[in-house]
Amino acid sequence: MIRTLKFVCSECGQEFVPEGEVHYRDNYLSSNIRDTKFICPACIRAWEAKWQIKYAAFAEEDYVLTVTIELEDGSIYENLDCTPIEETETVVVGEDIPLAAQKLLYEIYTVWDQKRKQNTLKDCTFNDEFMRTTFSCETYGGEKYENIAFRFTMKGQLETEKPVPDYIEEQIIDAYKIYEAQNNLE
Repeated sequence: MIRTLKFVCSECGQEFVPEGEVHYRDNYLSSNIRDTKFICPACIRAWEAKWQIKYAAFAEEDYVLTVTIELEDGSIYENLDCTPIEETETVVVGEDIPLAAQKLLYEIYTVWDQKRKQNTLKDCTFNDEFMRTTFSCETYGGEKYENIAFRFTMKGQLETEKPVPDYIEEQIIDAYKIYEAQNNLE
């Protein structure tokens, strides 16, 4: 038996004829096509037009990444959980947003993440020789320090043969503790 399916937009309630693609909202609770929430092309265009990002600010606390988004129309979405996906260069958030907005969020995220990491060690290696221990390291921002001899004072403070910024010293101390633990160097 041949049946007819009328498309009714779940957003505006109007019947419509699909334009090459059929848009619908996922419903994981139902496998019946009658329960599918179709969306007409006009509502899709309105949704895409609404999601013009004016400003986005990322934040991370306790390993949870969030984003606050302000749209050109003045709408603000605060502290949305989000996940950057490197393979697709998108950021998925807790709202349905168009692919173009997800890609723009990824660009904003990349700049934020690079700035956040610029003073963080990207890699660090230690070299133990007789009576001399050195480190070589590089930050995400491109700062490099090669074969810097160091030692710990009786008070546990780090002394280096050449001056390095405090934020590097703190990370070297942490990295060396891990290095010692892995190599049982005490």
